[in-house]
Amino acid sequence: MARHLILLAVSATFGVTATAHSLLNVRLLIIILIFLCFLYFSVGLSLKALSFHLVIMGIFLGAASFSDHRNKTAYHGKESQFIITFTDQPNIDGNSLKGFVGSEKGERLVLRYKITTELEQEKLSQFLRIGLSCPAEGTLQIPEKNRNENSFDYQRYLFRQGIHWIFKADSISLQECKEGGNSILVSIRNLRLKGIAYIREHFPEESSGFVTALIFGDQKYIDEEDLTNYQRLGLVHLLAISGLHVSFLTGMLFYIGIRVGITRERMMMAILLFLPVYMLLSGASPSVVRSCSMAMLFFLLLLFKKRISASAAIGSTYMALLFFRPNMLYDIGFQLSFAVTFSIIMSSSIFLQYPKKSMQLFILSFICQLAALPILLFHFFEVSLLGVFLNVLYVPLYSIILLPFSLISLLIHLLLPSFGQPLISLLNFTFVICNKAADAASELPLASIPFGKPPFLMMLLLVISLIGLCLAWEVSFEKSKIWCGMIIVLLLLQYNLQRFSPFVEVQIIDVGQGDSILIILPFNRGNYLIDTGGQITFPIEKWAIKRKKFNTADDIIIPLLKSKGIHQLDKLILTHPDADHMGSAKELLDNFKVAEIIIGGWSEEQYRDMDLVTVAREKKVKMTVLKRGDQWVAGGARFAVLSPFEQEENKNDSSIVLFTELGGVSWLFTGDMGEEGERELLRTFPQLQADILKVGHHGSKTSSSAPFLEQLQPKAALISVGKDNRYGHPHGDVIGNLEGNGIKVFRTDEDGSIIYKYYKSSGTFRKTLP
Repeated sequence: MARHLILLAVSATFGVTATAHSLLNVRLLIIILIFLCFLYFSVGLSLKALSFHLVIMGIFLGAASFSDHRNKTAYHGKESQFIITFTDQPNIDGNSLKGFVGSEKGERLVLRYKITTELEQEKLSQFLRIGLSCPAEGTLQIPEKNRNENSFDYQRYLFRQGIHWIFKADSISLQECKEGGNSILVSIRNLRLKGIAYIREHFPEESSGFVTALIFGDQKYIDEEDLTNYQRLGLVHLLAISGLHVSFLTGMLFYIGIRVGITRERMMMAILLFLPVYMLLSGASPSVVRSCSMAMLFFLLLLFKKRISASAAIGSTYMALLFFRPNMLYDIGFQLSFAVTFSIIMSSSIFLQYPKKSMQLFILSFICQLAALPILLFHFFEVSLLGVFLNVLYVPLYSIILLPFSLISLLIHLLLPSFGQPLISLLNFTFVICNKAADAASELPLASIPFGKPPFLMMLLLVISLIGLCLAWEVSFEKSKIWCGMIIVLLLLQYNLQRFSPFVEVQIIDVGQGDSILIILPFNRGNYLIDTGGQITFPIEKWAIKRKKFNTADDIIIPLLKSKGIHQLDKLILTHPDADHMGSAKELLDNFKVAEIIIGGWSEEQYRDMDLVTVAREKKVKMTVLKRGDQWVAGGARFAVLSPFEQEENKNDSSIVLFTELGGVSWLFTGDMGEEGERELLRTFPQLQADILKVGHHGSKTSSSAPFLEQLQPKAALISVGKDNRYGHPHGDVIGNLEGNGIKVFRTDEDGSIIYKYYKSSGTFRKTLP
C-alpha cells in the first residue's frame, strides 16, 4: 500500500506540472511515458492500475487548473489609496520596510516603503505588528521578471503565491491604524514576533540569528557571510525547521507529559493541538508544514490505535498538500524537504546493511545529498562534495547539542535570566566555533563545485540513474556499482559540458545602470568578462544600512557564470575605473576564479589604492596593462585594442576600446567613450567598420555621434542601461540617430540581458524579456 501511495504521488506531480507546461509539452509527455512503462514493465501494474494513475493525473490537473483560475487580481494598477493589513512579520532592514500585506479587497500585496529618518524607523519597529490595518497611499507596480538568463523569476514566484502587485507606499498613516481583531491566528504570529525580538535583544549578535532560525524558522538575521558559507557547504538545511525539530519537540513534550503522570491518549491529543500552533510559530515554511502534517497524521492514527508506515505517511501528506496548494510544488524548500525525507524513508533497508552507526550516518548523508542533487543543480547550478562529510559532523552537532541547547537557553533565560545568561554565553561560544569551522571549510577546493544548469536530457538521465542506484543498492552494493559509475560519468560530462560546446556567445548582462559583457569562446578556449557593473554609493547614516547589500557580482554575475558551467574567467577586462563599470570587481575576485585582469594604459594610478588590487595580489592574479596596438588571439578570434593611446583628462575617453570578429560578425566594444574619443578613433582608423556596436556611455548624448555611426555602419547597436535610471539614458537623440541609420537597437532596460549565439554559419540575437 505504501509503495503504491508513493507511485500515486508521482502521478499527482505530473498532473500539477501538466498545468504549467500543458499536456502537449513533448518533454513532459516523454517523462510520463517513461514512468508508465516503468509501472507496467518493472512494477508489474495491470492496465486497470495504470488507468487509475491516469485518473490521479487528471484529478490533480483539475486541482491545479482550478487554483490557477482563481489566481486573479482585483486591481487595475492605477489605484493609489489602500487599507493595508500586516498579515506577516514586517521586515525593517535599514531604511526600508518590506513585507506582505493584505488589502481591503482581500488580495495579498508586497509592501515596499522607504523610511526617511531614524526616529521613524524606531517608531515603526515599536508600532507595527501583525493584524494592524493602516491607510496608505502609493502606487502599484508589476513585479519584475528575470532580467538575466537562468536568474530568479520574482514575478512567477509571487504569482504562485497569489500575489500580482508590489505596493510602493509613499505614506502610511500610523495615527489612523486600527487593530484588525485579536484572532488566535494573529495572536500566535505576534507571539512569534515577540520571541524573535526577545532573542535579538538578549542573545549575542554571533548566535542570535542562528537561534532565531532554529526556534522560529527565520534566517534573515543570520550574518550574510555565515549564511553563504552554510549554503556553499550544503549545510543550510540545518537552519530550517524540519522533521528533526518536530521529532525533538514532540518527543520531549511526550516524555515530559508521561513523566508527570498524563496519560498517553491525553498527551497525543495535546500534541495534536500543539503542532498547528508550532507550525505558525515557526513560520509555516514548506518543510515545517510537511513535517508537522506527517507528525499530526502519525499521532492521529495512533490515537485511534492505527498504524501507518513512514512511506505511506509521506505519500499521503504530499498528495494532500499538493491537492489543496498545487503551486507549493514549485517551492524549492518543498522540493528539497520531500525529496530528502522520501530518500531517507525509502532507503532504510540500505542503512541496515551497515552495522556501525558512524557508517550508517555517512550513508544517510550520502543518500540525502544524492536526493537533493538534481534540485540543487537545477536551481543553484552547484553542489558541495565536501558537504557529504560535513553533514556527518554537523547533523549530530545541531540535532543533539545546538537545537536542544538553544531551546533550553531561551526557556531558562525567560524564567531565570541570571541563570540563563551563562548558558547563552556558552551557546554563543559553540556557534562561533562552528561558524569559524564552516568558514574555513568553505575555502577548500571541494566546498562548492559549479556544474552549470543541466539540459533536459541530462536531468532525465541523472534522475533515472539515482533511482536505479537506490533500487539496486537495496539488493546489494555490488549491484549498484554500475549505476554509481553512470552517475559519475553524467556529472563529469555535465562539469565539462562547456568544453564540448561549439558555440560562440556574447551576452550583454543586465546589471542595471552599468556595463558587464560576457564573451564565451567555443570549446572553452576563453571566457572573458568586460566590466562588472557596480553601484555608485554615497555615505549613509548607520541606522539606514541594510543587512543584505545588493552587489552585481554576487547577485547577478557569479550566479550567471555558474549557470553556464564556467569555472574560471580567463580575462577580466576593466575598461575604466568608474564604479558602474568596475564597482563589483573586488567581490568577483573574492568569490570566483580569475586568471588575468586587464586595465587600460595610463590608468594604473587610479587603480593602485583600490581593494581589488589588494585582493588580486593576495590571490596572485596576473594584472596586465593594455593600450592601442596590443592584441591577442584565442579560439580563432583576434582581439585588438584600439584605445587608449595616451593620457586623457576625461576617464570616459580613456576607456579600453576592443575590436574583434566573433560568430561571423565584427564587434566594437567602446566602454564609456565619448564624442571626442570617437573623433580621434575615426581619424586614426578611417576604414573602421563594425557589424555590432556596443554603444558608449549607456546611450548618453555625449556619445554615438552621427559621423561615428555613418562610418561604422553597424547593423545592430547594444545599449547597457538601467531601467528608469536617473540620468535619462539612453538619450532620445542617440536613439534617433541609431534608428535613422537603420540600426537595430537592443537595450537592457527594455530587453533584459541580450544574448548573441553563433554556430557554424548562423547566429541570432535573443532577448531575455519578451
